[in-house]
Amino acid sequence: MALSAFALIIVASTALFFFYVAIPNEKTTLKILCAASLLFPLGKVEEAFEKAHLEVNVEIEGHGSIQVIRQVTELGEKADLLMVADYSLIPLMMYNSSKTGSNQSFADWYVRFASNKIVLAYTNSSRYADRINVTNWFSVLMRPDVVFGFPNPMIDALGYRALMTMQLAEAYYSNDSIFYNLITRNFDPPISSIPSNGNYTIFVPEVQQPKANVILRASSIQLIPLLETGSIDYCFLYMSNAKQYGLQYVDLPDEINLGNPQFEELYESVTVHFELQRFATIGLDRLGKTIYYGFTIPNNAVQKDLAVEFAKFLLSDEGRGIFESAWHPVFLPSYTDNKQGVPSDLQSLIVQEP
Repeated sequence: MALSAFALIIVASTALFFFYVAIPNEKTTLKILCAASLLFPLGKVEEAFEKAHLEVNVEIEGHGSIQVIRQVTELGEKADLLMVADYSLIPLMMYNSSKTGSNQSFADWYVRFASNKIVLAYTNSSRYADRINVTNWFSVLMRPDVVFGFPNPMIDALGYRALMTMQLAEAYYSNDSIFYNLITRNFDPPISSIPSNGNYTIFVPEVQQPKANVILRASSIQLIPLLETGSIDYCFLYMSNAKQYGLQYVDLPDEINLGNPQFEELYESVTVHFELQRFATIGLDRLGKTIYYGFTIPNNAVQKDLAVEFAKFLLSDEGRGIFESAWHPVFLPSYTDNKQGVPSDLQSLIVQEP
């Protein structure tokens, strides 16, 4: 009898052992919301980070940069790390609780860590691909049989930046019909550009209704399949994405591509004004600026320490090397507006903006 009881204990213990062995330890999830233009390099950083942190599962979700922030500030989504293509959206939409309509501050600092520039992407199958170049690209886009695309400017930073590029092109090419022919006449109600003392304000109506020659999508990455399948002939993209996806592109002049800080004063001659009433409470008008990406860790992040580890890895030699191999350089030191507010483990990698 005693032997049988002992045998039962052995069997039960063995079963319990296999039960625990069969079920792996649950991983900790790190949730990252990012500009869709970062999905390609961040996917590679994710792989390297998870190899070094076997207990971590990184989840990355991409949107247009304005939408990335709205996911947290308006839709209540929790994110541990937030990365956008326009760093200046972070203080504008996350710092000032009275403007965001919330009784809390969603962030207190940003790190400005990377740059980019705008190109006009296409494939060998695009109409007039054998003729387009840096001197005639706008004339090609004006052709009635050509369809081009860019992201929705109310959702994606590249959307309002593409509008700026087309307006800046008028002065560079000495052709004051470019914006009208590419944008104004292709939208109903129109997206208009009004001059004043050498500057321009682009008015984006609450509803965008593009006509047949223009396609809008919620993010830059959503345009690439349309380009690859021939649904559109051209689209405005960041250069990093054009290279990552093996696309042809027109390398636009620095005076209009928003990628060279030497032309900052020129870029600032264009402002995009959104007529959406909800944006009016935030004051979301966008002034032309050099393209800089930024990240922050929201104040309500669940895995703050893990987010710091990921950001530290991104800014390390290995992380920056991964980004650079994906044609998206990260500069070091990176810059912040509030060094005292940045987690201490990141402070050696950043400097305070002047």
